[in-house]
Amino acid sequence: MLVFEVPAIFFSILIFVHIALNHEARSKLKNHGWLVLITTNFFQLVIDLPMPMSYYRMDAVWPASNTYCVWWTWCEFSLNAIGLFLMTWISIERHVLVFHPHTIFQNPWKKWIFHFVPIIICLLYTPIFYFVLVVISPSCTTVWDFNSISCGPPCYFTANFLGQFDFIFNVAIPIIIIMLANVALVIRVIYQKMSRHQIIHWQRHRKMVLQLWIVSSLYMACWLPATITELIQITVMPSFMIDQMDTIGLLIYFIPLFCQ
Repeated sequence: MLVFEVPAIFFSILIFVHIALNHEARSKLKNHGWLVLITTNFFQLVIDLPMPMSYYRMDAVWPASNTYCVWWTWCEFSLNAIGLFLMTWISIERHVLVFHPHTIFQNPWKKWIFHFVPIIICLLYTPIFYFVLVVISPSCTTVWDFNSISCGPPCYFTANFLGQFDFIFNVAIPIIIIMLANVALVIRVIYQKMSRHQIIHWQRHRKMVLQLWIVSSLYMACWLPATITELIQITVMPSFMIDQMDTIGLLIYFIPLFCQ
């Protein structure tokens, strides 16, 4: 991972410098979601990824303490979910930016409600959610395993309602929305391009749509294997590929490495 992490950090810094020096790029609504997503991925690169890299290098959790395990779990779960929710919102918002840019974001209050507020919710919801379940952990006490990646699962995973709610609402539903939103965007693009009364300036939006397809495809490629496997475990076969879950979960670490 280190081979990819250093270039990813370098390119992230270049993007931040470009955005900082380019007022026009900062002011465009279409760039706000991407900038927040890139910032989230940057935090994963410099804060989260060093922890699993240390585990695989030493073949054990170090430092072996409950505090470190709580921090690792909260940090990783929060950043992963923030990225998923941001990607979900970006996929939905692209429909508005391409097909209805002047009807939704014309007024300042609409811009706040339909653009800035969803991004703020994406940033705040999951850290608070996992702070309650992982850090405070009011319903159970986790016995951390210092010989497992991420110190093993937190105790709320064993509570049927909490564990299933977390998976369905914070993982499965965002993945499904990302897939449906992008398929719908492809269909709308094809339909509009074939329409004689074409009102969309495709030269202006081509880069934005292509960027969404590429990044969303990366998210789906990295998240779908773990999502499908866990869905089968919950609904049909609890032992399905249970020994391979850690390996399948490694795919998710590649998102911040390539999504810059």
